[in-house]
Amino acid sequence: MTLMNFSNTEDNQPLDGGFQSPGQPADPDAPDPLESAIEDLQRKPLREKRKSRRKHTDALDETDDDESAYQEPSFVKQGRRRQRFGRALRIALIGGTLLMLFGALAQATYIFRDQLAARFPQAKPALVEACNLIGCRIGLPAQIDAVVIESTELQSLAPEKNIFMLSALLRNHGSIVQAWPHIELTLKDANEKPLARRVFVPADYVKSGPELQKGLLPKSEHPVKIQFELTQLKAAGYRVYVFYP
Repeated sequence: MTLMNFSNTEDNQPLDGGFQSPGQPADPDAPDPLESAIEDLQRKPLREKRKSRRKHTDALDETDDDESAYQEPSFVKQGRRRQRFGRALRIALIGGTLLMLFGALAQATYIFRDQLAARFPQAKPALVEACNLIGCRIGLPAQIDAVVIESTELQSLAPEKNIFMLSALLRNHGSIVQAWPHIELTLKDANEKPLARRVFVPADYVKSGPELQKGLLPKSEHPVKIQFELTQLKAAGYRVYVFYP
């Protein structure tokens, strides 16, 4: 029986690579256990944060899945559709009302353009320009209610020549200028039946061109004298009135 020698010599190697003899120096490249523990502690919160973030993302995904799976009741959808339709209808009604108001204002401006130009002279250039675009013109107002004949007289100047003179007094009671009216003379017999009619235009009794364009001024009167001839007609009376064609 042979006995093994377990004496510690320099040539002897350790039996296990994981153990060192008390006198053997430590490996300088081996990691320090304390530093390894610190690094593990520093990495652990990061892993926890990543896990928490992953859980939060999963929870959001589950919420989205729940919302996508949720179906609105039909009466809620109908109520929302009615609300949208009512809003669109109100907008359409407001737009239509504004268009109607604009159209009515434009029509009133067109109808009363002469009165507006006479009452607001500063607006006349704009009205004239607008009329040029649509083919109308700006003239003097023609409000027959503002113009009256105060007095009339029919005289025979030369009985043998049947020449007569019609005298009248025109008055403008309005607050704005008026166009010169037409004057109609009706001759009647003894039974008040009309025998003849004759119409005199403004150029027959307004001799001045500038005065003709200026019109009958507000709160003013204008004497009228018209001379004319009647042949083979015996009248017992007459009637005079003014009008705008």
